[in-house]
Amino acid sequence: MAVIERTFSVQAPPERVFAFLADHANDPQWLPGLTDSRNFTGEGTDYRWEWTFKMAGISFNGTGTILEHDPPRRHVVETRGGVVSTWTWTLEPEGEGTRISLRLEYTVPVVAVGKIAEKLLLKQNEKAADEGIANLQRILGT
Repeated sequence: MAVIERTFSVQAPPERVFAFLADHANDPQWLPGLTDSRNFTGEGTDYRWEWTFKMAGISFNGTGTILEHDPPRRHVVETRGGVVSTWTWTLEPEGEGTRISLRLEYTVPVVAVGKIAEKLLLKQNEKAADEGIANLQRILGT
């Protein structure tokens, strides 16, 4: 399992940041590679949706579920499909803004991309994580 960890700050208050992150209809706005997010049902830990993600030129479809929902402090998401991942978001007030910590654990679909491409894919995912954070900072304010 691969792990990406990032900590960054935005100028928006934790309540606004949490509301944005917990509404997965927003995900395609900031997450590189996510081409579609749809069919939302439920709320809190009953929230579910479907997604399409493109990695290494291959589209993967899957579902997302909420494992933990503690506004405005912690939001944990699990995705299943071609890519299995757990996204743990931790938010802390920082002045008038928010300090955000992300821990992303995911499996690389080696069967789909091949063992040789695995290391390259890991590096591309690190870059995509940084691009996603930059997008969040642009949307939520830096």
